[in-house]
Amino acid sequence: MYSCKSAENNVWEIPTINSISLAGMSILQTEISDIDRRVTIWVPYQTNVISIVPTIVTKNAISIIPSSNVAQNFSSPVYYTLVSESGQKVIYEIQVKAQEQPMPLINRVIGDTLEAGMSFQILGRNFGLNPTEVQASVSSAGNTTHLKTELLDSLHIQVFSQDDLLPGSYTLALKVKNKITEYNKPVIVQYPTPHIDSIDYWNVIQEESIRIYGKYFSKNYTYKVILVGKDGKEYSLPANSDGQTIECWIPNSVKEGEYRVKITNMTLIKESNLTKYSLVVYRNDMPYLVDTEKYSETKVKQGNTLVFTALNFEKVQSRFYQIQLQNETETIVQNALYNAVNKRLSFEIPKTKGIYHINLILSNESAILYSINTRFVLTIE
Repeated sequence: MYSCKSAENNVWEIPTINSISLAGMSILQTEISDIDRRVTIWVPYQTNVISIVPTIVTKNAISIIPSSNVAQNFSSPVYYTLVSESGQKVIYEIQVKAQEQPMPLINRVIGDTLEAGMSFQILGRNFGLNPTEVQASVSSAGNTTHLKTELLDSLHIQVFSQDDLLPGSYTLALKVKNKITEYNKPVIVQYPTPHIDSIDYWNVIQEESIRIYGKYFSKNYTYKVILVGKDGKEYSLPANSDGQTIECWIPNSVKEGEYRVKITNMTLIKESNLTKYSLVVYRNDMPYLVDTEKYSETKVKQGNTLVFTALNFEKVQSRFYQIQLQNETETIVQNALYNAVNKRLSFEIPKTKGIYHINLILSNESAILYSINTRFVLTIE
């Protein structure tokens, strides 16, 4: 005898998936297709799908491989085999997809008025988790500049401007993956505060000039050099910029002494850092050395004679003239000969090697009467 239920029972015994839940996760939508044997689960944006524990409810299945309630990596489809009591097998493809990247939103910008070269921070949401997919840019008059962008977290971005970014008002745009949004307020970029790195000479005579090296010196602005004495008194001196350096003339009105130096951009009212070291100003009516070749650094051989023009030596009634050669490790004192007729001071180069600053000492038998640190540097080979 044959039963007419047999084929019908086989149809009803086909194993299927009724529902799926994901441990600790929200599910936005679930699509189950028994015809295609495919399940698609949509989860919120930024959900980590690397390790998900699914709970799978089946029908007409006595086993499922891999097992339900076991963590799986759903960054790619995972295939589950359902087995019925009669041994019938069905394979389901299960995909877990995170919601598409939403439009990034800029709530506000901290530091939206800044000097070129400085950074600002973007606060908002939907910035993602992948630093390589985040890019901030600013644009003005049709020109766009991409800025260094650092993703701090999904709500905060640090943006760094170039120090050569031109002053002006810019539109800020933020691109996250393939979505671009613009900030509803302008970002204002200002020309940077001048910065001093060094000065060509740290010892100067009244009515000589100094040249200051650093950055953020523009031909478009007016500058002044400020000399700050130990007593706090300041001298404000006109200065000129060639776009790379600042040049300033030291008048007689600046008294002899030590001064820290700073620069003021008079157009933008911005003041630089004070120099770490002091500029020493000497009187131009007292003894000092000049060189007719206008060199400030020279190379000489041991045993040679070096000659300087000596000015105002008659102002000090000294009997002895000495040249002090000084560097970080040693000090060498050489006797010098002064010719009052042709106003020349000469001395013999010592038998040593190195780079030395030249100082002048005038004295008598009992005391040093006058000394000056010159701007000259000597290299003995």
